[in-house]
Amino acid sequence: MKPKTPRALALRLLLKVEEGAKAQFVLDQALDRLPWPERDKAYATHLVYGALRRLYLLDFLLEPHLPRPERLPKAIRWTLRLGALEWLLGKEDHARVHPWVEEAKAHHPKLAGLVNAVLRRLRPREAPPWVRLSLPEWLLRAWQGLFGDLFFAEALNEPAPLFVTAYREVEGLPPGPLPDSYVWPGPKADFPALGLQPQNPASLFAAKLLEALPGERVLDLCGGAGLKAFYLASRGAEVVSYDLNPRRQAAGRKTAERLGLEVAYRTQDLRAPLGEKALKVLLDAPCTGTGTLRAHPELRYRLAPEAPKEMARLQRALLETAAAAVEEGGVLVYAVCALTEEEGEGMVRAFLEDHPEFTPEPFSCPLPVLRAGLGVYVAPLEGLDGFYYARLRRAKL
Repeated sequence: MKPKTPRALALRLLLKVEEGAKAQFVLDQALDRLPWPERDKAYATHLVYGALRRLYLLDFLLEPHLPRPERLPKAIRWTLRLGALEWLLGKEDHARVHPWVEEAKAHHPKLAGLVNAVLRRLRPREAPPWVRLSLPEWLLRAWQGLFGDLFFAEALNEPAPLFVTAYREVEGLPPGPLPDSYVWPGPKADFPALGLQPQNPASLFAAKLLEALPGERVLDLCGGAGLKAFYLASRGAEVVSYDLNPRRQAAGRKTAERLGLEVAYRTQDLRAPLGEKALKVLLDAPCTGTGTLRAHPELRYRLAPEAPKEMARLQRALLETAAAAVEEGGVLVYAVCALTEEEGEGMVRAFLEDHPEFTPEPFSCPLPVLRAGLGVYVAPLEGLDGFYYARLRRAKL
């Protein structure tokens, strides 16, 4: 049966996320099928992302009233969390408790009384920082060691605008932080015909860093559907986008056609050498995604402390492939949407020790900088994803 209310939908989707689904994917899939007004769709989205962004805190608030929460059915645990979220956001009891009691009755009627009692007894509690922020304690410690101040962490729990990159002239849209980047104020379904493509400005900047010229051949490695390739092609570059996932590339071909851009796609495991070289190579490597926890809040609960080191091993193999594909005098841009030492500065430092033919090249970053030195970390503020970039120049022999 289709859910009848935003609360029912949020509960259903959070159960899927707990089973391993991606929140953004199941939300988009569900909302595309429901003929609901935008207000209801927005509230369901608000509940799903809000619960995931505040999960540690919600469980902390419920803890005094639930001696053995792990024994409760999953649907009841999420019902309680969602009810606690609405309490945290200031919704009055008369507008908050009854709807969640009704949801409990739909799933486990005998526990409706428990839901009613617990949601009426919630009180403020002083939480430790990692609980208040609902971020892994190990990650906060790593950030303190790398960046010092954690001023940016709260921003990862705030809603973000929908940024789009424009591939034709647009009027009336609020500008983003980079040229060609804008903020889209309306429903997602409305923008494809306007030559717009969803893209975070921090992702767009990785492509801009390559400074590709018209007619230049560019290799876009780990390009996925080709978001960065689209921008490079729009600048007149001859772009070849490599990735291991043919489905993402198939989607990219359709988007490139819609935007009127030419991008060549090649499917390959990039741990193996390429059969070509270019003066400009972009590697936006797979990573832990710690800079994207705003858009993918469930990811924070799936990352283990050893994840950055494990991911760094793959990134190093991909970086070796990318470096070998750079012609003499050419440029390699390495980028990850991760805010870790292992995947950022540490990765580039170790690479340069083994490759004296490459030197880091300084660049100006128009986005808020979290740390600059051997490359630049961008702060995840004002809706931006957190990113690390390094631009490396290969010497001419």
